[in-house]
Amino acid sequence: MIKSKDKNITIKRTKLYGQYFTPKNVADFMVSLISHPKDAKVLEPSAGEGIFIKSLWEAGFRDIVAYEIDKTLPNKSPVLMKYRNFLEVPAREKFDVVIGNPPYVRWKNIPEEWRNMFKTSPYWDKIINGLGDLTYAFIYHSVNMLKPGGELIFITPVFWTETVHGKRLREYLMKHGDLELLINFNEMRIFPKVSSTIIIFKYVKERRNRPVKIVNLHTKEKLAPKHLKKVRELLGRLEGCNGGYIREGIYEAYIHDQFEDGEPWKPLPPNNSNPLIRLETERPEILTPLGEMADIGNGMVSGLDKAFVLNPDELRTLTPEEKKRIILVYKAKTLNRVIPEKPPVPYIYANDIEEESVFKRLCPNFYAHLLPYKDKLLARYNYGRDIPWWHWVFPRNKHLFENHNEKILIPSKERYDSRGYFRFTYIHDTEDERYYATQDVTVIVLKDGVKESTKYVVGLLNSSVYQDYILHKGFSRGGVYDFSERPLAIIPIIRIDFSNEEEVRIHDEIVATVEKIIKTKKPSEYISRIDECVTELIRTKEKM
Repeated sequence: MIKSKDKNITIKRTKLYGQYFTPKNVADFMVSLISHPKDAKVLEPSAGEGIFIKSLWEAGFRDIVAYEIDKTLPNKSPVLMKYRNFLEVPAREKFDVVIGNPPYVRWKNIPEEWRNMFKTSPYWDKIINGLGDLTYAFIYHSVNMLKPGGELIFITPVFWTETVHGKRLREYLMKHGDLELLINFNEMRIFPKVSSTIIIFKYVKERRNRPVKIVNLHTKEKLAPKHLKKVRELLGRLEGCNGGYIREGIYEAYIHDQFEDGEPWKPLPPNNSNPLIRLETERPEILTPLGEMADIGNGMVSGLDKAFVLNPDELRTLTPEEKKRIILVYKAKTLNRVIPEKPPVPYIYANDIEEESVFKRLCPNFYAHLLPYKDKLLARYNYGRDIPWWHWVFPRNKHLFENHNEKILIPSKERYDSRGYFRFTYIHDTEDERYYATQDVTVIVLKDGVKESTKYVVGLLNSSVYQDYILHKGFSRGGVYDFSERPLAIIPIIRIDFSNEEEVRIHDEIVATVEKIIKTKKPSEYISRIDECVTELIRTKEKM
């Protein structure tokens, strides 16, 4: 049992050093992936308590160099560790193998002296852009310490393989070598209290353009030796295989073309038949990224939502000045497929009043409502600005809600398996009411000059073709999909040729079907018709 004092120390170390110690069976498995002989020179750049070193030693490796920054950790391995910051070690000494579990520390938690080193050094500035984390640095530095043909075998979160921020690192890796294998554990739990999707990858510092072996595990089970045994078997079956697809229970394995440049490592199995993915490859000219035809932004930040929500009884006693300062707000939990699941919630919004005495006089009910929350409101993160305690802290993108009557709302974070679909919701202001959303929602509004209807776009996004596309190519962590601006902006939208009568007819049919859903409030009865229209539109485009 960890005593409270020891537990606090552990938490602080985890935050500072990004320490999540690898289970011994995982370290053993990763060591088994090494192709070099036992006399290979091996580096462990973040050795911790020596778990990987022990596995290496047991496997017969003896030429091992290990670095660890935390001198307080016990060394449970047979090798003498070098207690220093690996990132400060010059990349002169070269190794046949680098293996380990690099630390994961967010940029804001990286020690200031390290951040300054990343910002000012030409060596680091190529890769570390202030939007990544310590994992990027360890991967980059480790690759530079490999001999030609050397192997990098790491266990990391998946994020850097998919995000825009990781593009420069992926470009660097692909310029200097190949990815040999990628094991994605998806929602499987490997480290306690870590919800991120975890991967194991093997990279070879030699450009051979050989295919990549991919293994996916689709389960929420805790990782056990039986899982790793099956993964090893699947990797063996893929060896020398130029194609094919294996699906056995929770396991999926296949061969994928080598990744190019800085493209995201989002491999698709060879049996995937999504026509939108096919169009992306064969007819990219008929597609437009959503970000080029729409403005996309996160919802407004109150800093303490529960303080600003009004109940029905309070609404009946408001003064005229207070009624002018109510906004109707959608939260993620109120959204659903095509239409909202629940009505918007009335919120206090009095950011136009700067003086407390004026606020108290004009809005006495609001003042009385918010006063019990004053201490918490004053303690909110204020984005470096001095703001009155009754204000929303960051009403970003408020203009997107006010300048457009039609909008599409989507939860900023969405778990597909909870419903079996992603919730793109159509919202239309009325003459009397304008609608807003909080920070757990992302808003999409079409730009001026776009001829396609907002209802057409929301129909596409709710169709099975698009939902499947996002499921396979969207950015997710631990099964939770990210619908912030960047991931949404790259979704390809099928444009309509308004000089083509058939395309216009299909466009109008999708719009009419969305209108039926809005009127009947029964999306499940009409989604299949939208699917038919989208399939028909794709076939029409492919004939051109």
